[in-house]
Amino acid sequence: MSGLYKIAMKNYNNEETVITAYGVALTETLSSFSTVAFNFNATGDNQVAEDLLGPRALFTLENGQTFRLTTSNPTPNSRFRVYAITATAIGHDLNDRYIKDTLTGQQTIQACLDFLVKDTPFKYQVDGQIDPHDFGEDSIGGGHGDDVLSSIAEAFGCEWWFDNYTLHVAKKIGKDDAFIFVDRVNTSHIAWNEDYSTFYTAIHGTGKPIEQENNGGGSGGDIETLLKPYVGKAPYHWGGITPDGWDCSGMIDWLLKQYGIPWPNSRPNTVALESMGQVVGPPYQPGDLLFWGPRGGSWHVSIAVGNGYRIGADNDNDGTVYRPINNWPPSFGVRVPALSAHAGGGSSDDSGSDDNTDQPEQYTCQADYFSPWADKPGIGKIWADDFSSDTITDENALKEALKAQLHDYPDVQYTVDWISFQRNVAGMANEIKVGDNGWLRDRFGTDVNVRIQSFTRYLDNADSSNNDSITFGNKIFDAALYETREKDAKNVQNQIEQLKREINNSNNVSYTIPTMTGEEVQRLDSYFKQ
Repeated sequence: MSGLYKIAMKNYNNEETVITAYGVALTETLSSFSTVAFNFNATGDNQVAEDLLGPRALFTLENGQTFRLTTSNPTPNSRFRVYAITATAIGHDLNDRYIKDTLTGQQTIQACLDFLVKDTPFKYQVDGQIDPHDFGEDSIGGGHGDDVLSSIAEAFGCEWWFDNYTLHVAKKIGKDDAFIFVDRVNTSHIAWNEDYSTFYTAIHGTGKPIEQENNGGGSGGDIETLLKPYVGKAPYHWGGITPDGWDCSGMIDWLLKQYGIPWPNSRPNTVALESMGQVVGPPYQPGDLLFWGPRGGSWHVSIAVGNGYRIGADNDNDGTVYRPINNWPPSFGVRVPALSAHAGGGSSDDSGSDDNTDQPEQYTCQADYFSPWADKPGIGKIWADDFSSDTITDENALKEALKAQLHDYPDVQYTVDWISFQRNVAGMANEIKVGDNGWLRDRFGTDVNVRIQSFTRYLDNADSSNNDSITFGNKIFDAALYETREKDAKNVQNQIEQLKREINNSNNVSYTIPTMTGEEVQRLDSYFKQ
């Protein structure tokens, strides 16, 4: 029997009312934003809510959690409109902010979260120890806040949840041995689904790329390869023209000498470089000179390399840098044909170029990892996407990373109908929170260790057994489980054949099709219950 549930509502002008709702379903999912769905009839006091309903409306449940309007679906009947509302946890307001900046290199989780919540009403709490992560040349940022949060969670291997405007982060959320659900005692309809769509048994990986230095004259090789060894090492020195110390135009002067390209005049400066080619705008290609300031009065220069990055001698504090062009967009660019001829690595807009022959990349280590499944005659090698690391330099460490990366197991998802919510049934006190670990025991007596991935609870339902549900996740990592199943199958098959022979001998009946008598069924049923 459904009851009614009170939900506080506030519109974009902070005008408030209370909605009398029904069918109130709260869904919480691990490392995702909670949602609430409910219905209300636009009659009586609820007519005020109908008039206030609009963009950015907020709803607060009796547990104090606040949600923002996602969809509103009114359906008229003969007397009033019936509204179906969905709303998403206030934490999703992180999506409001587009973070243009990026972070690279080694970072702490705190630095990344400071980066995430800057200029927002959110704060965070880190539970437990989370080690720093080295992004290498990859970066986070350049996206909406909720996407950056997902990138942080993936990089640090952590999980998260929101308590309104407080973001909680931990290596693992939830408790162990928090619940026991026994079929036909305090739950029912235990079911599971095994998904093999992302099942792979082989993976190739590469470690940190080897940077090739070239300090001599002549062709000099690829621009990015030539300059990268000096990133973070060559200091900024006003008037300098060598890696021992250079300024922005001095670095370009040194680069031009490596290729034997003459300066437009004898004194290195940014304005002189402007006349070396055709003025261009974004997207910039590798080899383009990038200028800051007006044409004829530029005051800074660097050079575009592959994948939207640039290299330049920026200032006393930063020295020689390798950074995304979009982090500090230049005023204009100049395309110098003599430099473009030495600019490999593809264009900065990822369009690629057929004018340069890519040299084979060299790595500090390479390895393949094969799952035990790869030796099974009916499975073999099923190759996953290649894995690469900007930090791993040891083959054994790479193989461990490949082993962790390979998805050589099915995704198994258990579901149950929710009968006893946080009640003591037969001596079992169950705590139901996303991330909690516990046990399921099915009607055959099989115990399975599972973790709560998601749950939906109807807050207005006096008897929740008809609607509430829990979804569990359980990953099978050990191939030995299927070996055991195979042995069990052979044992059962032998038992059935033996049973058929006994019945044939006693009844003098020849079985040509696998049809079983009632007695056989009873005897097999007795066997399975052993």
